[in-house]
Amino acid sequence: MSQFLVLNSAAVVFLIGFFIADMILSRAVFAVGAAVFVYGFTLNDGNFIALVWAMVFLLTNLGVIWLTFQRRNTVPLSDAEKALAKEMPQFSKADFRRLMQICSWQTLEEETQLTEQGTDCDTLYYIIEGGATVQKNKQTISVGDHILIGEISMTQNVPATATVHAHQDSTLIAWPVKKLKKLLKRKTLKAGFDALLSNDLAEKLAADDLRAQEDA
Repeated sequence: MSQFLVLNSAAVVFLIGFFIADMILSRAVFAVGAAVFVYGFTLNDGNFIALVWAMVFLLTNLGVIWLTFQRRNTVPLSDAEKALAKEMPQFSKADFRRLMQICSWQTLEEETQLTEQGTDCDTLYYIIEGGATVQKNKQTISVGDHILIGEISMTQNVPATATVHAHQDSTLIAWPVKKLKKLLKRKTLKAGFDALLSNDLAEKLAADDLRAQEDA
């Protein structure tokens, strides 16, 4: 293929890029045009300076495409998410964002059952504000906020060990267990989540000891 044809083809590609409204797609077309220019300038001992500039255009466009993708995928945290992040210092900013991307926020208008003892639990809950009533066998206790619900079922792959009803007006987040387990394949996120589970267990044991002292 002649250099003349290649360079003119590259110019046409650049021209097409100017008519594309989508920023990433337009930049991608420019990158293709720059790559064709690079190829064209290597033919027939092309001008070295022109080749260098073509390489600069190509690398610049690739860099801008990458930055645009990064910005689109980095959605600012809401005020509620920022507050929750302070409660979960176990996670890096990036890992916390990943957790937020797969969870749903709920503010309950009425008392709501989250789990049922003996049945499969496909959701992990974290009560941010409010509380819940936990029924296990014949024992019923009340728990407060900043607590995980369904963590034993998820980590041990067993049915729910208790029936839990979240109180009216409670605010909580819910993670689909399948999506969460897939996400936890990341080592850093798994380490942070294990730390969260340890803190949750310690708080629950401390609450159990306090109740035992009160009943004594």
